[in-house]
Amino acid sequence: MPPQTKEWTLIFYFASDNPLAPSTVSQLKAIKQAGFHPEANVVVQFDPHTEGTPTHVFDVNLVEKLKAGDKANVGFASNDPFVRKLMDDKLWRGQKDRHGKLIKERIGETLKGTLAPGRSYAPPEPPPDRNEPAPGEGGEPEELGPRKSLEKFLKFCSDYYPARHYALFVIGHGLVVGNDVFLYDEHGDEHSLSLIELGGVLSTFKRDLAKRGAEFELIGFHSCSVSSLEVAYELQGTANYMLASQGPAFVGSWPYRQILIRVFNDLENLRKTGKKIDVKEMLGKIFSYCVHNSADFMLAGYSFDLCLCNLKKVPELQESLRELSGALVEGLSNALVRDFILLAHWKAQSFWQESYTDLYDFCLCLSNRCEEYELEGGPPLGVMKTVREACVEVMKRLVKERPPSPDNPRPGDDNFIIRAEFAGPAYQYAHGQSIFFPWAEPTSDSPVMASYRRYKFNETTWHTFLERYFVETLRQTRQNEREPEALRPRVADVRQPGADDELLEDMASLVYHREGASSTGNTLSDPPPPRGKVNPRDLTGEDCSCTPIKNYPRDLRPREDRARQADAKTAPVSETFSS
Repeated sequence: MPPQTKEWTLIFYFASDNPLAPSTVSQLKAIKQAGFHPEANVVVQFDPHTEGTPTHVFDVNLVEKLKAGDKANVGFASNDPFVRKLMDDKLWRGQKDRHGKLIKERIGETLKGTLAPGRSYAPPEPPPDRNEPAPGEGGEPEELGPRKSLEKFLKFCSDYYPARHYALFVIGHGLVVGNDVFLYDEHGDEHSLSLIELGGVLSTFKRDLAKRGAEFELIGFHSCSVSSLEVAYELQGTANYMLASQGPAFVGSWPYRQILIRVFNDLENLRKTGKKIDVKEMLGKIFSYCVHNSADFMLAGYSFDLCLCNLKKVPELQESLRELSGALVEGLSNALVRDFILLAHWKAQSFWQESYTDLYDFCLCLSNRCEEYELEGGPPLGVMKTVREACVEVMKRLVKERPPSPDNPRPGDDNFIIRAEFAGPAYQYAHGQSIFFPWAEPTSDSPVMASYRRYKFNETTWHTFLERYFVETLRQTRQNEREPEALRPRVADVRQPGADDELLEDMASLVYHREGASSTGNTLSDPPPPRGKVNPRDLTGEDCSCTPIKNYPRDLRPREDRARQADAKTAPVSETFSS
């Protein structure tokens, strides 16, 4: 008998074969405690870190649903302190008990007489674990890396948990731009998932759903530094919406229990009233839950940001981004504009070892500096006007929608960025979407730029600007730098190299035989895995510990307001969030 089509299937992929695993268990428990609804499938894959421990797949609250029949139990009874375990929800493969009987058959026997009429315990068998050959296949077991693992799990969910709407939540290490440590798996055949591979996996999943008219509504990345334009471009045509952070995302910061309860309540309202669920409105509420829950991380000294964007709107960004890239390339040819670009890059909100920059904030800083130049009476420059106009056009595309309010419940905006908020001073200039913008070109030994040139985002020609930027902002060698006029004769005498000096210079230069930055400080992981982002001390997914170069204020209030607001108990959060 084919599985019944539900209204929603909510998928959780916990890529925690790394030090995130112990903290992830609490997220599993939160999903369990959300209760259940007969019109929702909740399927979880959890990959633990300990060697010899298999990957687990859970059909959450499966037994409870079989006992309840068509009844919902949202959040369970509020006065019930019982702690429910996940062992009953685990989907077993061919494992047998000590007497040689299949575990799933034994579970079915124990449930006889307890299930609702017409219900039986017959769950599907999940994809084979990394330590098991596929059913009917001989040979050695396959060491599944993150690409194969995610691909097989999504296919399993599509085949055995049909629904009209799907949402996928991914928790694991981030930094997908540049193929670094996204969904890092210490024991897989491949240790991480590239952005291009991620786009391919989600595109396949989308096609599988589209064959039967289902919608892939949301991809939620509970991972560090994934809310970027490169990711949005690569994933256009897959999910309808994306929820992610530009900065660090901490385990426990997304309230999965409340997220599921929101969906279950909307489903119950649909069943009782027939009122269709407004998906965008529901996702806006889920966004708010994540923002409010994450605010308490400020008590531990952590700042955060979050963005909900509409991937269907990505094509509308194309023209303005291409014009910005072209204008910046032209601006680099002018010494003054080049310095303005450098200054805006320095001032703008940055993330993860200065590798990512908030694009709206960069454009804001650059356009403001150009305007200040004009107000100060500087001679008009056509290239500066071109750069400023291009910045303003990009900012128009990256403005977030106005949030609903009692006076204006449906503002009518239909923007690429639906919601974007922050809490804490470290990310106060975050507007939702970053762009790869390091200070120096990564070395040729790093795969970052080679991967970057293959992204769909290069339709915007941003890589052309980056390559030009690395050349134009590169400082001259000491031999070639100009000295003040008064010092030139003396310096020239001192700098004349002899034959031995020239040989030493040649040998030293040939040691660094490839172009690029002279250290790995501007690549996406320093040092590279497993000592970098996935260091065992990195349990939270915190940002880098490199020396900050940005002079950001710790108090978000304007200086002139601080004296009169000294007693105000305001939290450092965005204007929308604080309201």
